[in-house]
Amino acid sequence: MFAKAFRVKSNTAIKGSDRRKLRADVTTAFPTLGTDQVSELVPGKEELNIVKLYAHKGDAVTVYVSGGNPILFELEKNLYPTVYTLWSYPDLLPTFTTWPLVLEKLVGGADLMLPGLVMPPAGLPQVQKGDLCAISLVGNSPEGRQLDIKKSSYKKLSKFLQQMQQEQIIQVKELSKGVESIVAVDWKHPRKGSFLEGSEVRTIVINYAKKNDLVDADNKNLVRLDPILCDCILEKNEQHTVMKLPWDSLLTRCLEKLQPAYQVTLPGQEPIVKKGRICPIDITLAQRASNKKVTVVRNLEAYGLDPYSVAAILQQRCQASTTVNPAPGAKDSLQVQIQGNQVHHLGWLLLEEYQLPRKHIQGLEKALKPGKKK
Repeated sequence: MFAKAFRVKSNTAIKGSDRRKLRADVTTAFPTLGTDQVSELVPGKEELNIVKLYAHKGDAVTVYVSGGNPILFELEKNLYPTVYTLWSYPDLLPTFTTWPLVLEKLVGGADLMLPGLVMPPAGLPQVQKGDLCAISLVGNSPEGRQLDIKKSSYKKLSKFLQQMQQEQIIQVKELSKGVESIVAVDWKHPRKGSFLEGSEVRTIVINYAKKNDLVDADNKNLVRLDPILCDCILEKNEQHTVMKLPWDSLLTRCLEKLQPAYQVTLPGQEPIVKKGRICPIDITLAQRASNKKVTVVRNLEAYGLDPYSVAAILQQRCQASTTVNPAPGAKDSLQVQIQGNQVHHLGWLLLEEYQLPRKHIQGLEKALKPGKKK
């Protein structure tokens, strides 16, 4: 809420009379809110605190906190909504929309000028000098998400913050006695999540775009990029130039930004999940001493197969000698070598016995043609 450090003077529960006065003040300051919305913003029985603090330059500020979320603040006897409240009630104030590059200038203290505004189809809002207004970014309208700490495994906020700091997602400091503050957030931190199929990712992205009304009204093949999508898929030099993308480009970029992973499931065993792209089982033919051919197979371990067990089965089925050696250029990986061209037997073992998909085996076309010698 504040860009710089502040000092808390007091934090007390609001009295009944002060709660009623606050409701009256909200109704007067924000006439666009209906009676039900005022009751929702300033609840009658839920926890509501008054936090009095001093900002970085010594200004006295009163913050009203409902359910742990700052909803309003008072400065020099004027009442203002927080960004959290503006997300919840986007029509609370006349709103001017601008671009991310312009916002960077505004944060630095520059004034908002007419050339920096996005002109909506209905025109700019009608305001008078001194009216309270809001500034938003192009596409920045989704409401924030909440985490109920008490219903989570952390139970306490302090444990949650401690865990997030250990994972280097946030940085927490005690800026004043007894008050811990989040002073930094690593937005680039790789979050862990559940594994998703490509089709599931596409469904999630499509539903998100439709739910947040991001499909371009004039061209249904284009999707407007809100700040969340911008941060997820655009490069730094595209942040202020690319505002829309075709569906296929959007979905492709989303998939490319995700960490590839694969899962191997074997009968009677827990699924094995690993990062990266799975390499196919590689079958090759090679010449050895006295011009003898041998069949070499690699990458068996990636599919949960024991090279020594595979070698023993092939030795018995092919009636040929087999050896297991370290695979050249591959750390902690073994290769099985079988005397002669045994691709046919190897294919039977992998496809029929182990039920591996053909697309994950390369080299099956090297099998000995009928009538030819090994």
